[in-house]
Amino acid sequence: MKKPESPHQGIPTEELPDELDYFDHAAQRLDLKDWLSVAQVFHPRFVEVSGCIIWERAYEENNFNEWYEKLNGDATAVEGILNQFRLWQLIDIDETSAPEKGSERALAREISFFWRAALESAYPDREFDGGVVDTDDGPVIRFVVRRL
Repeated sequence: MKKPESPHQGIPTEELPDELDYFDHAAQRLDLKDWLSVAQVFHPRFVEVSGCIIWERAYEENNFNEWYEKLNGDATAVEGILNQFRLWQLIDIDETSAPEKGSERALAREISFFWRAALESAYPDREFDGGVVDTDDGPVIRFVVRRL
């Protein structure tokens, strides 16, 4: 399917007008591979291993087994270590820019919201704790299964 013509077609992206809304902004910059990647950021997959629910991207069998042994099979502790999405790994933020820092925090909250929704949809019989944690390096999205 051909992308619809835009009034901004052919304009270098850095010169697009400020009034460009979020939809047109994304349409001008992202291709199908980009969209698929963004979808995975906002709706990740998870795997269940040894009673732990782990972000699929963070799961690697040997690493998981090492943490599981080191933490004596404490599923919550293992999830707490492995289920961390550090926003700085995804995007560079100008640490001196207050607006960018605010946008970074807002983006982390959005990702966290959708991660929780994805977890609750995939595991409706479980409850989850987590959200955004502020660190010296910037926001980190974390989650663990709520256990009694």
